[in-house]
Amino acid sequence: MAMFPPSVPHYFIKRYSEEGEVVLDPFSGRGTTILESVLMNRSSIGNDKNPLAYLLTKAKSSVPQKTRILTRIKKLEVEFNPNIINIQNEDEKIRMIFSDYTLKQLVFLKKSLNWQRSNVDAFITAMVLGIMHGNSEGYLSLSMPNTFSMSPNYIKNFIKRNNLHRPNRNAFILLRKKLDRCYQRPFRQGKVFSQDVRKMSKVKDSSVNLIITSPPYTRVIKYGQFNWIRLWFLNKQEKEVDKKLFFSQSLPKYYDFMSRALKEFKRVLMPNGNAVLVVGDVKDT
Repeated sequence: MAMFPPSVPHYFIKRYSEEGEVVLDPFSGRGTTILESVLMNRSSIGNDKNPLAYLLTKAKSSVPQKTRILTRIKKLEVEFNPNIINIQNEDEKIRMIFSDYTLKQLVFLKKSLNWQRSNVDAFITAMVLGIMHGNSEGYLSLSMPNTFSMSPNYIKNFIKRNNLHRPNRNAFILLRKKLDRCYQRPFRQGKVFSQDVRKMSKVKDSSVNLIITSPPYTRVIKYGQFNWIRLWFLNKQEKEVDKKLFFSQSLPKYYDFMSRALKEFKRVLMPNGNAVLVVGDVKDT
């Protein structure tokens, strides 16, 4: 949700920074700014309290060698034994989206991938989330109208209305295809944190040359709710995620939140640094 294209950070990184300088995205989202900055030979720092955004940024900030990724996928494929995977206790909301054949693979990968500690597993996990659900044969789910998660009731009615059936998709095959499509390895690696943007204690004073970010919307967008299927794979509850993320339709609360964030931006920026804020929506006053 609310993502901007790579051309946006690419333009500002090129205009306002030099190779080797530090680029920070305090609301890093899917990691677009961080990936562009490491591809352009900048030192990058990403930050996001959303665990899904943190993972996606982590995967793009430290891209492993392709051979290591393929070796790990092969090892997981060999270890996978559908006969010992129990999916009977999985949530019905999940079981209506994936065939038993595919869901067993997802449950196995969910338990096996240690994305918090391994950059290889983080990259594979990010790829799994990328192919989790959509409307083509490149996705693991039955045909879905969007790549963000619609409500379970909407999905249930969509399935019934369109007489959909859950396809048997092989996660290991689709992961290899995804890797061939998306793989690109920068020479640099970045850093990623999951801190409150109003107090990024792991980012030093006057250490950043350029900030590029897109702040939260003033309208209520529940990022956890819109990604409840992917959060299931990360063992996270969407309601708990949304409780930890700032959102408010109250302008005074939004002003206070952004004022504190901007003060923190000023603290970490060098005296001659620049900050670019991509504003997603504007309320009439």
